[in-house]
Amino acid sequence: MKKFSKLFLLAVGAIFLTFSLSACGKQSSTKKTSADKIKVAATTNFYGNIAQEVLGSHGTVTSIIDSPNVDPHDFTPTTATAKKVAKANLVIENGVGYDTWVNKLQARKILSVGKIVGAKDGDNEHLWYNPDNIEKYVDALAVQYGRLLPQDAAAFKKNAAAYKKKLNVLNQKMNQIKNEKQNANVAVSEPVFNYALQKMGFKVTDNHFALAIEEGSDPSYTDIRDLQNSIKEHQIAFFVLNKQDDSKIVDNIADLCRKENIPVLEVTETMPKGGNYIDWFSNELDQLAKIVQTKR
Repeated sequence: MKKFSKLFLLAVGAIFLTFSLSACGKQSSTKKTSADKIKVAATTNFYGNIAQEVLGSHGTVTSIIDSPNVDPHDFTPTTATAKKVAKANLVIENGVGYDTWVNKLQARKILSVGKIVGAKDGDNEHLWYNPDNIEKYVDALAVQYGRLLPQDAAAFKKNAAAYKKKLNVLNQKMNQIKNEKQNANVAVSEPVFNYALQKMGFKVTDNHFALAIEEGSDPSYTDIRDLQNSIKEHQIAFFVLNKQDDSKIVDNIADLCRKENIPVLEVTETMPKGGNYIDWFSNELDQLAKIVQTKR
């Protein structure tokens, strides 16, 4: 009888041990480890925000430039920047000469938005102000993430599709502005918002002036005079001011616009800290919609 009891207990113990090991095996196979998470580094916060939306809970995104007080053109990477880039499975850059500093660092894989949308050297760098470009960027993210974590490829595609639906809000607002505008001529402090303006059917009339400001040089006397005259004669519907400009010439032009009752649309080149791409762009479009409505 004692022998039978011992055999019985051994059998029960073996079954329990087998069950426990099986349960542990299932738990360890379903629980993601840090090795299963994707690490992404984006040169700017708006690309980083979008990258996190598509990535979801499958990893983390670090935005290197995350403050509106930092000019991406003048950014100098630090040792901390180099470490973030080196640790990332994927690094996202704008390209087209905008953030060339990232190419000097040791990145495993770089995803260039410029290459995705077919932009060439010399093209306007501010690609993110066209929702069509962002849609292509989102699709490219899903593909790259799927290559890094094939088992989650379907989730990335689903997240990308959901984000592209959010972009419809921007397209709807832009289409409404396009249909309601009357005077299509506008002036800009620099070509930050030009892709959006073109998509809405506006024509920028001061390209020489804007390019000089973007390159950090003073516009010619002729360019300044022509812009001042177009303001005084009300030849433009509004003036687009990059709030991050620190040019006294631009400040004077903006003051002249206000004096002559020419609306000033204020935009920024980089997203406010802690914001998100959709709300940031949408708020600027809401400003423009009010300007267009008052001009009708």
